[in-house]
Amino acid sequence: MITFDDVTLTHPDGAGRVTALDHVHLVVPDGAVTVLTGPSGSGKSSLLAVAAGLVRPDSGRVLLDDDDVARLAPSAAAALRRERVGVVFQQANLLPSLTVRDQLLVMGELGAVAGGRGQRRRELREHADALLAEVGLDGLGRRRPHQLSGGQRQRVAIARALVHAPSVLLVDEPTSALDSERAAEVVELLVRLTRERGTATLLVTHDLDRLNSVPGLERVVRMSDGRLDVPALR
Repeated sequence: MITFDDVTLTHPDGAGRVTALDHVHLVVPDGAVTVLTGPSGSGKSSLLAVAAGLVRPDSGRVLLDDDDVARLAPSAAAALRRERVGVVFQQANLLPSLTVRDQLLVMGELGAVAGGRGQRRRELREHADALLAEVGLDGLGRRRPHQLSGGQRQRVAIARALVHAPSVLLVDEPTSALDSERAAEVVELLVRLTRERGTATLLVTHDLDRLNSVPGLERVVRMSDGRLDVPALR
């Protein structure tokens, strides 16, 4: 679970400051996808950045279980992202020279070295292959990004974010480059994985209309001008 408790974030703007997040209160529970929607510039990406520990808010708390992400030192925040928070970006950001399986192995090896766990490469390969099968890419581990469709590339990005079995999954506009059918498939996958893994998933999108047909999106929060609309949940 991740909890935003009275979170405010401002940025410099000439001689003054502009408010990106304005006293935000939100609970993202385990085992469900919470959808955050709203127009561009409403504060959605700022909330994700604060949740990931990439930006420290001016005030308030961001609780991941019992840890206040907003007060972690940079090194501790980096460790938290590496071990407990998975991030899926708007673009898949796959390395073009690596195979699908290697995209996951790189993340696994980084975590093994950083955590001192000394996992063997064979175990990492087996784990990567199991994740690829879980996201519907069984048998495609030897392909490279240019050999995949847009929807398949996003599935790789999701698998990569799950390498370390994070308790929180932050997803930024995962369907912006996909047609309606592929977009629905990707979000349905996120809903299923969230339920099966008990992850607290926060999904940002500006285009909720395309996802209204996806079952399991009962928690929808609307943001405008850095504030959550009331009532927040549909």
